[in-house]
Amino acid sequence: MSKTYDIVIAGGGHNGLVAACYLAKAGQSVCVVEKNDKVGGGVMTRELTVPGFKHDVCSVAHTLLQANPLLRNDELELKAKFGLKYINPDKMTAIFYDDGSTLEFYTDLERTCQAIAKFSERDAEAYRRFNHQVFQNLDMLVMGMFNTPPSASHQALIMEQSQVGQELMRTQAMSAWDYISEWFENDKVKIALARYASEAMMNPFDNGTGFGFYIILPLMHRYGVGIPVGGSGAFADALRACLEHHGGEVRTEAPIRQFKIEGGKATGVILETGEEILARKGVISTLHAKQVFPAMVPGCELPEGFEQRIRTLKHSSFQPFNMHVALHEAPRYKVGPAVDDFFWVERSHSDPEEFARAFRDLEYGIPRRDFIAYVTQDTYDKTRAPEGKRVLNMYAFCPYNLKGGAQRWDEIGEEVAHAFLDDLRKLTTNMDDDNIIGFSWMTPLDIERHNNAMIGADILHFGSYSWQIAGNRPAPGYAQYKSPVEGLYLAGASTHPGGGVTAASGRNVARVLLEESGLDFDELVGA
Repeated sequence: MSKTYDIVIAGGGHNGLVAACYLAKAGQSVCVVEKNDKVGGGVMTRELTVPGFKHDVCSVAHTLLQANPLLRNDELELKAKFGLKYINPDKMTAIFYDDGSTLEFYTDLERTCQAIAKFSERDAEAYRRFNHQVFQNLDMLVMGMFNTPPSASHQALIMEQSQVGQELMRTQAMSAWDYISEWFENDKVKIALARYASEAMMNPFDNGTGFGFYIILPLMHRYGVGIPVGGSGAFADALRACLEHHGGEVRTEAPIRQFKIEGGKATGVILETGEEILARKGVISTLHAKQVFPAMVPGCELPEGFEQRIRTLKHSSFQPFNMHVALHEAPRYKVGPAVDDFFWVERSHSDPEEFARAFRDLEYGIPRRDFIAYVTQDTYDKTRAPEGKRVLNMYAFCPYNLKGGAQRWDEIGEEVAHAFLDDLRKLTTNMDDDNIIGFSWMTPLDIERHNNAMIGADILHFGSYSWQIAGNRPAPGYAQYKSPVEGLYLAGASTHPGGGVTAASGRNVARVLLEESGLDFDELVGA
């Protein structure tokens, strides 16, 4: 016999859990349905090498989340009641170039300016001015991230009325590299900043990527890195504890075949087993928009042009290749101990032409070993490894669509992983076999298998290009978390503000549903 709830949520990633927690706290009966054996999606921690070593499967820090009122105001008591803790070290990122020089980024803006001054006094001053300029607009931008977006036309009309808005529209349209080049002169500084922009998984030389650079560093200087104590999955664990505390339920190992449609309205989900889980008030999907429309809403007549818009969503430029290493001791880099205790250590190009060519190779399906970061959260969070041991996350950019097809990753994945490890051996003094306790990897194809909402291993669902953000995400007219199907609501990376660990769409869609039920969201969170 099928069970009925007020709200059913398809997908147990962090946005689905966040929505469920707010709804359950408001007294709604909620069920989260997840295909994997545990919730979390992109915020998951597992023992991937040997027992006792905690490795983050995907996300390694929750930087954007630090600006969310969910966390800042502890709206769900995740910190006060459910044990969630974050560490924000001052030493954010250390970059070393192929000539042995290094550039360090700190949470502290002035220390970062001093580091940039090693390369260019002018760029140090420009970096200071740039951040202070963005700081003036940051509260407005953060508010926009954590609220339902206006339509693209309405937003353009508002932005057109002020010089700040006009400049933001221009920044959205241009490439990150062009925007950076307007501010900075030194090639190494520009490359380092463009690498930050590329963390949006888009080629920083492409038009429509400027906004990705504009916000990320000022936000980190204002709010910190956000390393979750106990692993990325600690966020999901706290959310599940919160949900169950308020009477909500979670169903794991329950893959969904389709949404139940009655009279053109979504009334629940149908599992692959045929079991139905029904919803009185609404169904929230955190799945990829391309999964849902049209295959999972059979019999629904979608608006003219909508299906075409979803089918042609442009994916991100490249995808991640993740490696996890259990160690006796952390890497010691040949460039010197100055970088050893940074949370994120990254090798970098020195030449802009080679830098640009490497991105294009990725887009043409050619694996490169240039873009690699070495992440040691346990420098600050000692809960991740047994006493006296260390964990290392190696995070690289790679193409999902290899020349010859994505399935080739099953043939070459091990070779590529060990090549990345060999590169690390050459860059350090202590990464011999005696130091390595365990090693595992996830190719882009493995990442897609782990989370099938990440179609093509696109961890952001699709690129945050200027035409696929805010009121255009996932499609014009459907960015307010409502789909063309009555009763079916949207959240997750396919919706505003996009991918990454923000929890924004989960909070935003909960507000929409509660307000439709006549409940006051601001009263619920004590605003």
